Amino acid sequence: MDRRYQVMQYVAVVKSTWGRFRVFTCGDPAFYLFSQIDPDGCDTGLQFPVKRSDLRREVRSALAHGWGNSL
Repeated sequence: MDRRYQVMQYVAVVKSTWGRFRVFTCGDPAFYLFSQIDPDGCDTGLQFPVKRSDLRREVRSALAHGWGNSL
């Protein structure tokens, strides 16, 4: 199994133009795993790894401290 899809720990919920996502650390420390949430707060099953260095600086810093930007 790809280590980028191994959920290790919940970090926060973030909001973007494409919706809300639960963010988890994963088996590969260079990535976060994003899991999309529908408007009712349920997981959609859409999950994808995002390289930490590809995130905006303020988002990367917030996630490193366990903060999100969505309620």
